[in-house]
Amino acid sequence: MKKKRKLRRLKIGKREENQLLDLYQRKLIEALKELRLPVLMLHFALTVGTLGYMVLSGGDFINSFYMTVITIGTIGFGEIVEGSDTLVGRIFTSFLALSGIGIFTTSVTITVRLIFKEDIINLYRAIRMLKEIENLSNHFIVCGYNEITARLIKLLRKRKIEFVVIDGRSEVAVRLQEDNVKYFVLEEPFKRSVLISAGIMKAKGLIVNLEDDARNIAVIVTARLLRPERDNFLIYSFAPTEETAQKLEELGANRAIVPARLLATRISAYIFHIGSAFISDLFDRIAFGEESDIDILEFGVSGGSPLVGKMLKEIDFRRKLSVTIIAIRRTTGELDINITGDTQIEEGDTLILFGSPKNLRRAQRILGNFERVERLLGGKVEV
Repeated sequence: MKKKRKLRRLKIGKREENQLLDLYQRKLIEALKELRLPVLMLHFALTVGTLGYMVLSGGDFINSFYMTVITIGTIGFGEIVEGSDTLVGRIFTSFLALSGIGIFTTSVTITVRLIFKEDIINLYRAIRMLKEIENLSNHFIVCGYNEITARLIKLLRKRKIEFVVIDGRSEVAVRLQEDNVKYFVLEEPFKRSVLISAGIMKAKGLIVNLEDDARNIAVIVTARLLRPERDNFLIYSFAPTEETAQKLEELGANRAIVPARLLATRISAYIFHIGSAFISDLFDRIAFGEESDIDILEFGVSGGSPLVGKMLKEIDFRRKLSVTIIAIRRTTGELDINITGDTQIEEGDTLILFGSPKNLRRAQRILGNFERVERLLGGKVEV
């Protein structure tokens, strides 16, 4: 089943591979085509001038070219080419100046106007950015840039998680650049081609906060059609009410967050744990991703894992992996917090691990590899 899903994603990727990049490249090529006439005119003037002065000087190419440039560029340092101070030379210089200056100024004017009109520089930057996005994997796509997502991005940065911002408002570009956002796409996020260009086929998840229910729904539905597997691709959204949150989750979001409920829950945590403010605040920061030194990770024990049937003391998580098991959620839904070294791991259990983010990521990689788990059980400490 997993292979079929992967093949399906690859087929979609090949069929609609970065249509946005192709569009931007075509726009850039069309814009650059308009430069053909001024460049040709300028080349013609430089060629005629250089050849003319070479005839007068007997083949002095460098000085002839230099004389042509300073003539049509209205710099005029004097007659530096041998033969240019003769009658024929001055007549030639006069005609070259009259025609060449006009060609030069026209070419420069057209080029500058085109650069500002078609925004060639921004087009080039967008193309380069889209090519870099193609190399990303396991990143998050953030749809909509505002106060909430700006704060969220800071937390992603703290955990060194790559992300791509999508926002259809062109005026947001300035703020994105000011906030040093590395990857962003200035297009409407509900378009398939835009989501594919943002790397949705290789992304880990999507965060939607467009401050408009209809547009949020459009993005979620489009994204879920591209990535239907909820376990492998996470979608989180913001919702103004409980009813809207339920609708978004039914349409494909893994979780829709109501800010008012979230704020009330966070404040209540302080009210209910007045006597243990430090611990309450610590777990609060961990839950909201604000603590970068400590974290909690859930690891599901799959069937066939060497962990099944083993006691915790046989693994010695703290010594070998530098993490601590603080609880086990059983398949019945019960949370077992009274764990000891003799507690046995069962198939389908979820281990609640506590430690530094770096050690937790390392433990997750090791525990997910059966061969490495066997080595752990054999008494070897993973480095």
